[in-house]
Amino acid sequence: MRNSNTNNWRSTALVAGAILTAGVVTTTSTTNAHADDNQNNAQVSDTQVTYDQVRATADQQLAQLQSANDSKEAQQATANEQSNAADLAQTNAQIDQLKASHAALEQQQAGAIAQAQASTAASIEAQTSAANAEYQQQIDAQQQNEAAQRTANDQRYAQAVSQAAANQQAIADVQAQYQKSLSDAANTQTSQNQSATNDYNAAIAKENDAYQNKVNAQQATNAANVKNAEAALATATANAKKPYNVEGTKEVAKDGRVAKSQLDVKVDDYVQKQGIRLEVPGYYDSTIPVSAYTHKEFANTYYGEYPDSSVILNKAEDSTPHSINELPLDFQPGLLNYDAKNDQSEKVSAEGLSAAQIQVLRALVVSWENGFRNNVFNNYRDFYNAVNSQNGFANVAPNDLVNTNISDSVADQVVASRTKYNVDNNSHSITSSGMPKDATYSAYLANATKNLQNDLTNEFTGKTVYDVTNENLTTMQAAHPTLLNYAINLYNSMQGMYYGELVNPTHIGGHAKNLLRADAHIVGIGFQKLTDAMVTKPGSGVSDRTNPSYAVTFDHTGINIDHNANLTKEVQGRNVWGNSTVDAQTNAIKGAQHYTVTEKTSQTVNPTDEKVQEDTAGAQQNLANVKAQAQQALKVLENDHQANVNKLTQQYNDAKAQVKANYDNAVAKAVSVRDAALKANGAVDLQAYKAQLDEAYQNLVKADQVAAQKFAADRDAKIANIKTSENAKLDAKIAELVPSIEPQIQELQARHQAVVAHGDEVLAELKATNKAAYDKLQSQFNVQLAAIQKRDAAKNADKVQLGNNTVVLPAQGKTTNGNVATVAFPATASRPQAASHVQTVSTPSIVRTATQAPVAVAPVVATTNRVAGNGNAQQAPVVTQTAAVAATTNNGTTTNNNSATTTPVAATANKATKADNSKKSATKADVTVAKKQSPAKKNESSQKVNQSSMSIVALAATALLGTIGITYSSKKRHN
Repeated sequence: MRNSNTNNWRSTALVAGAILTAGVVTTTSTTNAHADDNQNNAQVSDTQVTYDQVRATADQQLAQLQSANDSKEAQQATANEQSNAADLAQTNAQIDQLKASHAALEQQQAGAIAQAQASTAASIEAQTSAANAEYQQQIDAQQQNEAAQRTANDQRYAQAVSQAAANQQAIADVQAQYQKSLSDAANTQTSQNQSATNDYNAAIAKENDAYQNKVNAQQATNAANVKNAEAALATATANAKKPYNVEGTKEVAKDGRVAKSQLDVKVDDYVQKQGIRLEVPGYYDSTIPVSAYTHKEFANTYYGEYPDSSVILNKAEDSTPHSINELPLDFQPGLLNYDAKNDQSEKVSAEGLSAAQIQVLRALVVSWENGFRNNVFNNYRDFYNAVNSQNGFANVAPNDLVNTNISDSVADQVVASRTKYNVDNNSHSITSSGMPKDATYSAYLANATKNLQNDLTNEFTGKTVYDVTNENLTTMQAAHPTLLNYAINLYNSMQGMYYGELVNPTHIGGHAKNLLRADAHIVGIGFQKLTDAMVTKPGSGVSDRTNPSYAVTFDHTGINIDHNANLTKEVQGRNVWGNSTVDAQTNAIKGAQHYTVTEKTSQTVNPTDEKVQEDTAGAQQNLANVKAQAQQALKVLENDHQANVNKLTQQYNDAKAQVKANYDNAVAKAVSVRDAALKANGAVDLQAYKAQLDEAYQNLVKADQVAAQKFAADRDAKIANIKTSENAKLDAKIAELVPSIEPQIQELQARHQAVVAHGDEVLAELKATNKAAYDKLQSQFNVQLAAIQKRDAAKNADKVQLGNNTVVLPAQGKTTNGNVATVAFPATASRPQAASHVQTVSTPSIVRTATQAPVAVAPVVATTNRVAGNGNAQQAPVVTQTAAVAATTNNGTTTNNNSATTTPVAATANKATKADNSKKSATKADVTVAKKQSPAKKNESSQKVNQSSMSIVALAATALLGTIGITYSSKKRHN
């Protein structure tokens, strides 16, 4: 039975995009020990390679970060639109309801309103009639006064005419002489104007002829110049269109060999009869039929528990990697095969894995665990949501797990503690395994994140901060002492431990639950070398004892902020989790699987239209300049011609003005002579007198018009005041009968505009945050690249190239070694994901409308219970302290992978433990209870196989498989 704290299963496939580049170390040379021989590789250290790797990583991370930012902003905009639309619909509905109520009240008060309107109309009509009558009286008085003035003027003019009749003949003679003087002056004016016109027309004709001759000559010159420029352009175009050779290079993408997981496996009849036994609610200590699986292919992954998949009969070549670089970095369902003859990986010494080899395995494990999580989220969402239904991450993509210096330290402490207290591969790193409370994995994880949890509790006041802690455990062994043999063994073991436990969404094994928790963010992978006593212990699952075997621990931890995915992912992204320690190993594998080479190219090409355009630009510009110069020359001629015409016109106008002045002087003289003669004869100027009388009358009329306008304005103002006053009374009466709803409508509309403004503000803040994150990451990479270039310059400063030889000058006052400083990479929280990984995007904030009521929140428990069981780590709210209840082994196999610090809540934990042993516990969210069973103390019906019986079955299985020629067939133990 697999234990949810130890997963010795399949783990190679899904971290391609999970591990962010944190550092690249260059060395002068490397030596790989292979299964069959040893080779010395040529020097591969090159600062330029480091620089290119960092630069490529920067480009990839920045592009993916930009893509993620765009996606989050788009989702936020969509959320705003949806929220705005919903609130607008609600607002319109409320306005419609107000209008309907208002209309109903108007209908009810229609009679009273009509009566008030009729009364108001009658009052306005009466007062308006009185005002109009007063105005008409004022106008009538003016008209009578004007009529009297006209009568008086007529009498005065008649008297003047009578007086003028006595001197009529003398006046007639004076007027006749006056008319003759006017006629003579007019004739003189006409004669002088005609002479001026004739002179002007002759001058204009001469100017026009001269201008046309100049234009004809310039146009001929222009045509010749344009023709020459066009011929030059045609020659340049013909030359530009001739084919030419282009030498260059191109980048060609290359893919290395990568093994594919094999699902179509055939196994020996004996193995098939063993069935598949998993720890899932409702199937404790029982055999799960293949028919119970929602996805049948997951059942085959169970055979990964057998060492090196030696039970598989139809081993596919494309599922057989030959080196570490051929291991898949994703984690698709299926098993890998091992071929010792084609194993090109490093050898593992008899003392066990080296520190560098452990880091390679850690890099693979992190990639495989992330591969499993992301593949389940993208393609088997029901399983993912079943695990994350209560922690805020349902349908929310997980952030990748990261392995950092902090988690490495925790894993190393766990290994040291397990070794010290002689904990075997069937027991978790918990107190029930014989370890002190402060030496357990949960204690180490708590110490590593204690300050962080306290800081977050203070930061998110009013919100519950949950602690996520769990452990998976498995056994790793190898028939051949190579790194590849160990890696394939671990990959297949993780396949059974994770995919093999995905029976259906209501029956998921503890290991899979632990890993699928999206609020887990850090993983520490420990490799405990098992002692001889441990591997020979019955039920150890170790079939090959020639090479060292290991208990592999997967300690997961994380922080969940109030079951809010956005807040939790924001905390996961902070630079507080340490720096990745496996990026170099992961990038090395990626580089071997996907790389580019530069190839030279040479081809004869026909110039493009753009190239022809570029090569003939000078000739085209010359033609344009010639045409422009031609037009400019014609424009100069036209301007000169127009200036001459304007000068002649001015002279003509001056001559006519002088003629007019002469005429005006003659007329003025004739008037003076006439007036003097009339005065000498005592004549009265009847016309002037008549004009004087008319002017006096018109002045009176104008004054009356001004007064009439004032009368009309006063009347209109009075009528307007009457209407305003009466309508105000009417409005007050109607408002009393039917109150206005406009203030309520305006208030609703103002609330809706506040919702829209809030959404815009949220989106603007998101964009600002995204831009700041992008700028920060870009700045970090710029600093790293500059540092690499600086080191390269310093490194080569003492080297001189002589022919084909490089001479290193003697050092002055210092010594150097072959080491190159490690490049600092961005914090793991901001690593970009590889192209093969689906970039996760945080769910945007949902804008709450102004009319929505706050959601009621249930009281928060003030104590955290981290209870281990069924492979799940689920927590109750953490406020001031944490508590944990750990369950231990059942028939030598632990069913608990969650541990935590303990507080006085034993009674509550015991109740939870009993409740979780029933099938109903599968539906409970956020608390996983471990079932602690001991053959010496309990004899429950679910405990069908004891340690002795399991040992007998294992020995019998080994013996029978040996008789049929199958070796390494013992099943691995997952705890």
